[in-house]
Amino acid sequence: AFTGAAKQTIGKIETANRGTLMLDEIGDLPLALQAKLLRFLQEREYRPVGSNQLQHADVRIVAASNCNLYELVQREKFRQDLYFRLNVLHVVMPALRDRREDIPTLAAHFAHHFGREFNRGARSFTPEALAKLSMHHWPGNVRELRHVIERAVLLGQETTLCAADIDIDLAAPEAPDCTLAVSFRDAKKRVVDDFERSYIEHLLVTFEGNVT
Repeated sequence: AFTGAAKQTIGKIETANRGTLMLDEIGDLPLALQAKLLRFLQEREYRPVGSNQLQHADVRIVAASNCNLYELVQREKFRQDLYFRLNVLHVVMPALRDRREDIPTLAAHFAHHFGREFNRGARSFTPEALAKLSMHHWPGNVRELRHVIERAVLLGQETTLCAADIDIDLAAPEAPDCTLAVSFRDAKKRVVDDFERSYIEHLLVTFEGNVT
């Protein structure tokens, strides 16, 4: 609702009827709106803006958050009843640095997407470029990777992107791992192993399993 709302309008729930409604950053929802969302989830009913009659909607709700909702519940920033109502199927997406094998596939996807958007032709990566991508810590996760590839496609001069086209700072400090103390040699080996695996997997996908 908003000031001056006097006629019925089509909202997100009505638009998503018989479909899926994605609620991103659900942890930022004010408590007053949390109560309204809980009521809809329980009754599957809503009242459109400017209407006095309840409507029914069959909507699948998918909610996402970059913070721990349970911790917000403990701090009374998020309703406990809404938390349990939403927490039917809980999926945790690991940080990009914890699934480096996905980096070549995601980079190829973004390069293809932005190549078409900017009419820059086919875009691929040199082994050095993929190594540089795989060694980065990615504090911004997939969004950061997307922006890095977008910039590389936009500014790159060749159809094959090289390491110089990848504008990231490998010297940026990584978040300390408080649960595991590793030596420099072990940490380096882990990064190299992750890169070799992801690079080989990328080649297998590119050449449809043709090892030769």
